[in-house]
Amino acid sequence: MEQNNIYKVLQEKVEVIAGRKMRTPRDFDYLSTRIFDKTKAYISPITLKRFWGYLGEEHRKKPYRSTLNTLAIYAGYTCIETFTDSTGNNNNSSSETMHNPNLQTAALNKGDVIELKWTPGRCVRIKYEGHDMFRVIESQNSKLTAGDTFLCYQFIQEQPLYLRCLVHNNSEPTGYVCGKVGGIHYIVVE
Repeated sequence: MEQNNIYKVLQEKVEVIAGRKMRTPRDFDYLSTRIFDKTKAYISPITLKRFWGYLGEEHRKKPYRSTLNTLAIYAGYTCIETFTDSTGNNNNSSSETMHNPNLQTAALNKGDVIELKWTPGRCVRIKYEGHDMFRVIESQNSKLTAGDTFLCYQFIQEQPLYLRCLVHNNSEPTGYVCGKVGGIHYIVVE
């Protein structure tokens, strides 16, 4: 894959993880902070603006390898080479490795509470009932409501969460996805 196309794909993946397109100076400030929070590596908003071409082509420079590595790590890869290999050698690949932190339900104890967040402004607290079953105990800005139950095997940071056998308001069990764009963020709170 051509280098500029690799950069474009990397930009798209980073935007998905960030949960927003890079269109305004505030977006680049936000992304700089998010990158630092996740990778502990700093990329200035100006560097991000240059990489995205926000300042115009005359200000665009070839990015440093450290910048590319940090962006690739933010997107869930170990380095820019891993990212390039996964996208550059097979444009039609529908699979890729993930390096995001994850939580298996087997590691939970009955009664553990998990807080899930996803854009835009969704926040749900769930309680582990055992045997991969969860019950919603609190919900803000979500279609999920207190009392809903579902099955789930694992939670992966910054990836969509797929619920099985969701029973919502005593309805028939169905599937549901949380954080379809940008994924979910989870923390175990109890």
